[in-house]
Amino acid sequence: MNLLLKLIVFIVPTTFILLFFMILTNEDTYPGADYNQFQIPEFELKVLDNSMTVDNDLLDGDYVLNVWASWCITCIIEHPYLTSLSKNGVPIIGLNYKDEQEDAIFWLKKYGNPYQTILHDYKGNLALDLGVTGAPETFLISDGKVIAHYQGEVNDQIWNDVFLPIIKDREMF
Repeated sequence: MNLLLKLIVFIVPTTFILLFFMILTNEDTYPGADYNQFQIPEFELKVLDNSMTVDNDLLDGDYVLNVWASWCITCIIEHPYLTSLSKNGVPIIGLNYKDEQEDAIFWLKKYGNPYQTILHDYKGNLALDLGVTGAPETFLISDGKVIAHYQGEVNDQIWNDVFLPIIKDREMF
């Protein structure tokens, strides 16, 4: 009995440590990446400058949906990379998340605007329906369906490892 107890005390923690090590060293996945596919929820939102209302029918085709806010520090870090993607022909729709309209407009004037369209989701309803937990988050959309989602800053490594293989495989943009 004493030997069995010693074995259990040794084997159980060792097993957890090995599993934890295997998960942390697995380079095939990214913790913030999600490849579950689903339809974009029904929505109707005004664009940031209030010039028009946008719904699902107006956003079709293939594009990147980037959730951002003026209060988001990581969004400032991510912004130059999004700008370079936009300059290279990647269509990016912005989803301004739980932000004051004036603050968001000022932020865009200061840092530039890589977005083709910016939806103003002041209450965060669309973001919540998409499963957003914070900003920044980025979705790859194809014909009204989310095909990839990344929580966190998109940079060259994330773009090349998470989004680009799907884009090339589907011949998007």
